[in-house]
Amino acid sequence: MSASPSLPAAAGVISVPARVAAWLAIGIASVALLFSPRAYADPDTDGREVAAVIQDYLHGSSYNQPDQLRRAFYPDARLYLSQGVDGMREVSIADYANGFARNPGQFNGRVGRLLGVQIEGNIATAKAEILIATAQARFVDLFLLKKLEGRWQIISKTATRESAPAHGRQVVLVVSNVDTMPGTRLSAGNSFSELIHAYAGFRAAGYGVQFVSPAGGAVPLAYIDTRNPEHKAGIYDADMMWALANTQRPDEVNPGEYAALMYIGGSAAMYGVAEHPGLQALAVRIYEQQGGIVAAVCHGSAGLVNLTLSDGSALVAGKRVTGYPDAFEDMGAPYYKTFPFSIEQRLRQGKGRFAHGARGTAHVEADGRLVTGMNWESTPGVVAAIVKQLDAE
Repeated sequence: MSASPSLPAAAGVISVPARVAAWLAIGIASVALLFSPRAYADPDTDGREVAAVIQDYLHGSSYNQPDQLRRAFYPDARLYLSQGVDGMREVSIADYANGFARNPGQFNGRVGRLLGVQIEGNIATAKAEILIATAQARFVDLFLLKKLEGRWQIISKTATRESAPAHGRQVVLVVSNVDTMPGTRLSAGNSFSELIHAYAGFRAAGYGVQFVSPAGGAVPLAYIDTRNPEHKAGIYDADMMWALANTQRPDEVNPGEYAALMYIGGSAAMYGVAEHPGLQALAVRIYEQQGGIVAAVCHGSAGLVNLTLSDGSALVAGKRVTGYPDAFEDMGAPYYKTFPFSIEQRLRQGKGRFAHGARGTAHVEADGRLVTGMNWESTPGVVAAIVKQLDAE
C-alpha cells in the first residue's frame, strides 16, 4: 500500500518534497556522470535547449531526417562508434548523417529517449538510450556539447551497445506534482517503493520508461526508507532520478509511442491527477486508439475514476478493479480529510467491480487491458501482469 500519510515518519523513512528531492539527488551527483544542480532541480533555458538538440538527434536518426540530424551537430563534429567487440571507428557527422538518407521521413525502428543532462557554463554532457528491436540491441550514447555563438551543438559523440529484448516498446508512469496536502502542512508525495519496483520491473523486461506529471518537472517523493537496499539502489540510479526530476507534461507525450500507462500511488496521487484533462486524454488514447494497457497501483487508482471512453462509458465499467480500500483508510485522520473523494466509492460509482485482499498482502486484478493493484506490495504483480500480456501480443 502507499504508506499512510497519517503516520509519523519512522526512523530512516522520509517524505521528500519536489525541491528537496532534487537536492537529495544532487548529493548523489558526485558519483554519477549526468547530474548537476541546474540540470536536476529546475531545468533552465540552457537545459531545455540542450534537450532540444538531443531531440533533433533522436528524431532525425529515428525518422531518416539527415538535415535534422546534422542540425544537432557542430559541422566538424566527430563521432566515435563501436566496431567489433572492443574496437572503435571515427566518422564525421556528414558521413554519419548520410547513413540516414534512405526512405526520408520513415520510422526505421530506432526508439530513443534522453536519460540525462549536465551543464557547466558553456559546456554540457548528455546521455541517451536507443532501442533497436530488429537488432535486439540497446545503445547508450554519450554526448559532449558546447554553446557556440549562442547555440548549443554536439561536438562529439560515442556509444556502447548491449543486448536487449526484441520488442523495444515503452511504458509511461503517471506521477503527481503536489507536495503538500491542500489546506495543511502535511507532506504529500509519490510512493518511492512503487516507483522503484515499477521502474526496475519494466526496465528488466526491456521496456523504456517515461514519467509524466500534470505540470512536468520535478515531483515529490515519499516514504523513502534509507535502510532498505532496494531504496538505496533507487536513490543511486542516476537515470531514474534524473527522469523524476524532469518529468514530461501530458502535451509533451505522444500516445503512439507507449504500450501501457500506469498510475503510481502515494498520497500525492489523490491531488491534481484524476481531474487533469491532459492525463485523461493520454490514458484513453493509449487504451482505445493504441490498444494499450491502463494500470494503477494503490492510491494511483484515483487516476482511473474520471476516465471515460468514446462511447461515454467509464473505462472501469464492468471490470474487476482494485485500489487502496476504504477499510484500510483512517477516515478520522487529518490526511484523509484532505482527500477529494473515496477511491473505492468512485470506482464503484463507475460500475467497476471493486475487490481487495487482506491488509499487507499483494492483491492484483487483471481484467483485459485494465490492471490494478491494491497496495505498494502489489506493484511487482501489476508490472508482471502488464509484461505478460504485452509479451503475448
